Amino acid sequence: MKSNKKFIQLILMVFSITIIFQFAYAADSTPIGQETIPSGSETIPSGSETIPSGSETIPGGSVPGGSETIPGGSVPGGSVPGGQTEGGISSDILGAEGGGIFHPFIILEELYTDNLFATNSNKKSSLISTITPGIWLVFPGNKVKQLQIDTTITSAGGLHLSRVKPEGGTRRYQTYFLYSPEFVFISEYSKHDHINHKAEALFQYNLNFGLSFDLIGIFNAREEISGDGLSDTLYRHQDNLIDFITTYDPPSQKFKIQLSLSNYGLDYKETIVSDRDRNDISYGIALFYKFWTKVDLFTEYNYSDIKFDSAIINDSIENRYYAGANWEITDKTNGIVKLGYIQKDFNSPAVKDQDGISFELRLQHELNAKRSIQATGYRKFHESDMAGASSFLSTGADVTLGQKFTEKWSASLSMFYKRNEYNGFNRNDDVLGIAPAIKFEPRDWMFFDLGYLYYQSSSNYVFYDFDINQIYLRATLYM
Repeated sequence: MKSNKKFIQLILMVFSITIIFQFAYAADSTPIGQETIPSGSETIPSGSETIPSGSETIPGGSVPGGSETIPGGSVPGGSVPGGQTEGGISSDILGAEGGGIFHPFIILEELYTDNLFATNSNKKSSLISTITPGIWLVFPGNKVKQLQIDTTITSAGGLHLSRVKPEGGTRRYQTYFLYSPEFVFISEYSKHDHINHKAEALFQYNLNFGLSFDLIGIFNAREEISGDGLSDTLYRHQDNLIDFITTYDPPSQKFKIQLSLSNYGLDYKETIVSDRDRNDISYGIALFYKFWTKVDLFTEYNYSDIKFDSAIINDSIENRYYAGANWEITDKTNGIVKLGYIQKDFNSPAVKDQDGISFELRLQHELNAKRSIQATGYRKFHESDMAGASSFLSTGADVTLGQKFTEKWSASLSMFYKRNEYNGFNRNDDVLGIAPAIKFEPRDWMFFDLGYLYYQSSSNYVFYDFDINQIYLRATLYM
């Protein structure tokens, strides 16, 4: 796939820049202090550190419609406890004081599912064992994982929600690279054992006069269930995203302009679903005005050119227009709301064009020192995951409540709902789920998760109906 070569070049470039800066500018590193999390890393209530990697997705793999995620992450509260505890391993054991450069980790998981292939009938239960080693490198040293986003294969441009570029902080530059394979073993269905791969890269640079650059890359090679309600099948695909954002924030700090460019590619190994292979090129511009000290008003325009390799009848262009607000009223409350209009125009006159209201909502709030809430809402078009439809309109919301009991024990409760309405095929799906979890952290370099997930999809076509019950136990060790 052509975009794979571009991504490999990006990975090599970012890794080379990391090494160059490490030896040429080691003295330029500034204390972390209260610096904001660089690029794309969604902040988490309570100021907790981010997940080491690989534990954000629904245990046991994805569900139909792309890489579904449990709202807030499957780690209780969406976070990994930070700080030092007596007797624990220091966070700078493998790198410079203040965060470290090298961060290895390993995640071990045992999961039971009662519906391995998400089918309506003839359900197959299974025990799934997963081993996920990995390492991420960051320079200057930092103890915060730099990216907390993942790709969604049905979403135009590859992102479920638009990427938010936070303030640049005090550092001149930041580089980051992650690689993590995932070894998946499925009991009684060993023919479906597989290895997933994930790689991430980031480079940021901030100039003195208010101009900043932010470049990320995300690559995945993974399996997903067929999602047709009938087949006991896994399909393998590769997808990769290259996303660039540049921002100019003049000295007045009243106005800000942001430009973005991204390239997303999706490629399936099996020819039976090769009609889903596509490449998306997206552009965007946003203008911000600081209305109050901690409130930005903005207008935004995004354009996506979506081209399929073989199913060219589904080629389309999306125009998205938004107005909204970005606020951080206090240290305990922040959020983004975007309301607008979306047009999806298909190149073929045989496919009906679509338009309608679109929105994004993100809210994070600390109710008190030990309790937090995260919520998101959205309405947007997705590329179809079935041959008979050209696309679908997805409207949904998810909420995660986090509760910290002691320094070592915490819990979360995640709930989500979405409705998918297909274009060109009379199919409507209502999807809901609930995911309680509890976390125990005996050391500052180790924690355990025990959780349950109930996932239900109800369709006006009975063979697309299914429900899943999963129970998992996971151990995460990291430095």
